[in-house]
Order: sequence, then structure tokens, then C-alpha cells
Amino acid sequence: MELITNQHFSCHQILLATYASYRKYGYEMIFAESWGFNYDKDEQILGSSLHPGYQNRRKELLEKFHGIKVKEVSYLNRMHLIDLAQSILPHNPIILYHNAYDCPWSISYRKNRIDHYIMINGINENNNYLHVLDPFITKEENLLDVNNVQKNGIIHTFEIIEAGEIQKKDYYFEILNNLNHINNSNFFDNLMNFKNNFQNRFEAMLMLEYSDIYAIPLVFNLERISHQRHCFCVFLRNMLEKDLVDFSIIDFMEKIAEKYALLRIIIIKQIIKQKINKGVFELINEIINDEYEVYKKLKKFV
Repeated sequence: MELITNQHFSCHQILLATYASYRKYGYEMIFAESWGFNYDKDEQILGSSLHPGYQNRRKELLEKFHGIKVKEVSYLNRMHLIDLAQSILPHNPIILYHNAYDCPWSISYRKNRIDHYIMINGINENNNYLHVLDPFITKEENLLDVNNVQKNGIIHTFEIIEAGEIQKKDYYFEILNNLNHINNSNFFDNLMNFKNNFQNRFEAMLMLEYSDIYAIPLVFNLERISHQRHCFCVFLRNMLEKDLVDFSIIDFMEKIAEKYALLRIIIIKQIIKQKINKGVFELINEIINDEYEVYKKLKKFV
């Protein structure tokens, strides 16, 4: 099984896309849930207050539009995981929710705790090593000591089902659903609160003795948000093919993704210089205006 490679997809999205491609099924609609922005100013760390704010519906979308059902199965201990692997792996691979901190091949090994997903393709004869594919290390299969796996956790398994007849109104519903999500999640309030609180919280972060540690979540989450905007463009292109949107919306969203990426770079430079650049607020304002423009354009199609 050859992993899908796309710099903008999350590890979980890559694994879902990889399995769908392996079975010669589509996967484009999983990106319909990618547009969002969440900011909780009550979080202790600035970077941890920021999240992509997507809807967490990709499994539902994969099943509805592409006929692939993803099941969550809890394992109670490592022996239980081995038993599950032995029964499932002859038929399908397994997605394991894991942490990059515990992946010996990862640059985050024993350094940074980052939520991660890997794919189990096999288990060795002694049942003490798993053969795994890592979405961000695609060249070769890796071996994971079972003792490095969480004592209990969750795995995802696959089942091919008979997909219902998809009509144009089903795709149309996903556009409407995104507009409702933007409204119900306080999307624009979150963006404004982030902008209004950024200066004080960022300056406070720079004064901390270990500011680099606190900056990592901020840089990481801005990158995630940028990538998810690119992913939403995959969904928008699918809607364009069905004459449900026009190209100007995709063009706007791609520019927004690039501006989030630029914001991340500017912030990294500010961290290095230990000084805030006032131009960052102009860029955040541009992002807010562009996001609202996409929202208005999508509303015209409802």
C-alpha cells in the first residue's frame, strides 16, 4: 500500500485517503469539514488557545459519499491490541491513534507530544513489533515496539459498504452545513478575539524563560489552520465540478491559506527577534476580511 503524499493533509486525512485510493474509491468529500477557526482565550498558553475548528465529520463524509465506513474500536491493554491486530490485519489495515513522542523514527521522539495517527499493516511472528506506515515518513515501513504503544486506546478499522445514491442536494447540503458551522461556532468572533488579544498574550509569551516551548503550539496550530484551508479547496473544487460554486471562492480560499502561512513565518521571525511587529495586525485584518468575503460568496449559492 502506497501512502498518499500531500503536504496539506493531516496524518489522519492521509491515511483515510490512502485506504480509499488503495480500494479505488474516492475521498474528496472528507475535506468538506475543514473550514473553521477556534480561539479560547481562557487557555493557559496562547498557542494552545488556537485550533483549526473543523467539524470532525470526515468519517461520516467518507461513509456517506464514498462508501467506506470507519469503525472505532477500543483496546483495553496491549495484549488486546495484538489480538485485534491478528484478527483484522489479514483483511484490512488498522489506523492507530498514537503520539509522535512515542515514535522512535520521528523527530519528535521523546521531545514533543503531538497527536498523531499511524497505519498498522502487519505484526511480526513474536507479536512484539508492529509493521507501521507513518503519514509523514513515506519512504519505508517502520517497526514499532508494542511496548511503546499506549497501554489502552483506540484503533480505527475499515468496512466497505453499499453507498446510497448521492444527489446534487446532498452536495448542496454540505455548502449549507459549512455556513451554519461558521455561524454556530462564532467563527468571526473567534478571529476578532484572537486579533484583539494577540499583542498582550504574545508579548507575555516572549517574556517567559522558555518562550520557544510556548511558541511551538502557536506555530504548529497556525500551520494546521493554513493546511486546512488548502484542504477545504479540495472540497470547493469538487463543488466547482458540480456547478455549485464559482472559481473566485477557491481563489480567495487559496490566498487565505497562504496568508495564514505568512502569518506563521512572521511570528517565527518575531520570536527569534523577541519583538512584535505591528504589521502582523494588518495581516490578521486581511485574513478576517478575506474569510468574510468567502462566507458572503458561499451565501449567494444557498
